[in-house]
Amino acid sequence: MAEQGQTRAEKLQPAIITRFQKILSNKELAHAYLLVGPGGSGKMSIAQWLSLRLFCLHPQDNKPDLTCAECQRILSGNHPDVVYAAPEGRQIKVDEIRHLKAEFSKSAVEGNKKIFIIKDADKMTNGAANSLLKFIEEPGAGVYIFMLTTNKSAVLPTIRSRTQVVELPPLKRDALLTVLTEHNIPQSQQQIAVGITDSVAMIEQWQEDNWFESAIKGVIQWYQDTTRNGMLGFVDVQTILQKLATDRDKQQVVLDLITLIWRDTLMVNSEIKVANRLHFNNILGEIGEVVKKYSPQQLLAASQLTLETRHMLEQNISFQNIVEQLTIRLVQVLSIS
Repeated sequence: MAEQGQTRAEKLQPAIITRFQKILSNKELAHAYLLVGPGGSGKMSIAQWLSLRLFCLHPQDNKPDLTCAECQRILSGNHPDVVYAAPEGRQIKVDEIRHLKAEFSKSAVEGNKKIFIIKDADKMTNGAANSLLKFIEEPGAGVYIFMLTTNKSAVLPTIRSRTQVVELPPLKRDALLTVLTEHNIPQSQQQIAVGITDSVAMIEQWQEDNWFESAIKGVIQWYQDTTRNGMLGFVDVQTILQKLATDRDKQQVVLDLITLIWRDTLMVNSEIKVANRLHFNNILGEIGEVVKKYSPQQLLAASQLTLETRHMLEQNISFQNIVEQLTIRLVQVLSIS
């Protein structure tokens, strides 16, 4: 977690950490927080930083020193007064809630502070969440609760109203790319993935069975055939893209990739070639050939057509119909002399 005295939380969310440092300096730390942000945005890191800071024996500059015995136990996950809860599968189960309630009823093992970190708080059933309400509302002196979620609206309003809600901003591009590298996401896929989501958890999910790599290759093949050979791209819809888009989420990702590759085309046409502004960097040569072949008006019209696909999917038009119709319209636009 630490590198040269800096925690992961400080790297990912420096503004949030600065905010909590001020709260701690003013002795205004609330007893319960709901940390909201996309997967990989640093929610757990912030909860752990707060645990470190609260237990640290020798804080320096209002930061945990990361080396004292208390910090080391927290970093290794072995502190008896830092209690974690997380779902198994889709829900935080009854046994986990019973464990939490039992721990809430106990005093701190060693000192006068006790911390609870509840991951994916939105996955508590209504009954489970309601059973914790009195503990969240009146946790007792020295007890702090940090609840983490990617979906604030899925957390019971009665829970939200009893916590201080902290919204984490999306990671800046460089920080997000660093996290993806730590998660062993190939660099070529990183550049494309950050163009369509800021959720590390989502990108990791796409890695199953190399699906994301296949989706990128499939969209590139469709793009090449549509821009070079016209209606050959129509064939790709059935033979490649349809096979990749096996559920609603994957359909949306494929459509987002289509939109992204045409966005890159438009940007290359506008001579915006700054690396951190483009995503399909591995095929910039081929995109350049497309830019040479078609007029700026054609490329703009093509890019605008792709922007309509998300709305069409939301209207429950079938994925196959959306992409087939898109391909036909693209060929028509690109064939105008």
